[in-house]
Amino acid sequence: MKTFDIFFNLNYMTLEIIAYQLIYIFFGLLVGSFLNVCIYRIPAAREEFYEESPYGRDPNSKKIDLKFLYPRHSICPSCKNKLLFWHNIPLLSWLLLKGKCAFCSTKISVRYPVVELLTAILSVLSFSNFGLSLTGLIIFAFSAALLVIAFIDYDYYIIPNVISLPGTGICFGLAVINQFCGIFDSPIVPGISDSLWGILIGGGFLWIVAEFYLRVRKIEGLGMGDVKLLAMTGALLGAPGAFYTIFIGSVFGSIIGIGLIIFTKRSASQHIPFGPYLVVATLIYIFSGNELIQAWVGLVTGNMGAENGF
Repeated sequence: MKTFDIFFNLNYMTLEIIAYQLIYIFFGLLVGSFLNVCIYRIPAAREEFYEESPYGRDPNSKKIDLKFLYPRHSICPSCKNKLLFWHNIPLLSWLLLKGKCAFCSTKISVRYPVVELLTAILSVLSFSNFGLSLTGLIIFAFSAALLVIAFIDYDYYIIPNVISLPGTGICFGLAVINQFCGIFDSPIVPGISDSLWGILIGGGFLWIVAEFYLRVRKIEGLGMGDVKLLAMTGALLGAPGAFYTIFIGSVFGSIIGIGLIIFTKRSASQHIPFGPYLVVATLIYIFSGNELIQAWVGLVTGNMGAENGF
């Protein structure tokens, strides 16, 4: 009987884990669909669009500004037609439509399902590592914001203030709550001073580097958007997270930048968006940074011990 009970409990636990993972994936896909809207609309909010009928431009239509929440319905970026509900089913609609608009047959970028899949992965990582908790929810929301920043910076070489500035304030507010209530777990900072040091070191260090580069080379090497992104990261993850993000992000940026110069004949003076590398480094820190740091420290101390005969 004991063997049967153990086998039954294992199967039950396995099914429960699979069920939770499916919920995380589904939730991530839904949020990913919304993130696609953010990636498209935040930088395009200043561009002017026309309302058009399915049969062409309505001569009576008026010029409108695309806002984050207006129009309320999803539209095709090419023909501006209102999408039907089944056109917005995450991942599945792109497959059913064979990557084309149902109205004008314009190709829909593969980026849309990629963003949805990446968000699903972030959802699984967030809730699997930190549980169905406030910490897990905050980490997922923070990761989703970073994903939007990465794609916008890749496209437009900008990190929108509408994300980084409120994000820094919200993250600092979480540190204040944690200071007095202690309801959030690591890697979220435990208190106010940790958050302030993270903001100072993250944003301040990168600002000094940017100013130094500007004064020496007389050209802008780092944008203020990167500084604000590091301030937001430091506000939530503290000084260790800021240091890790700067170091690993710089390594990634250098390796890929050198590779682009060598293999694509890209000019060394040509700008490369730094935001995506910072985002990747931040996500690595969130989901495995502590383990990597501990492993590195153990390796270094172990080697030092061996050299000293211990």
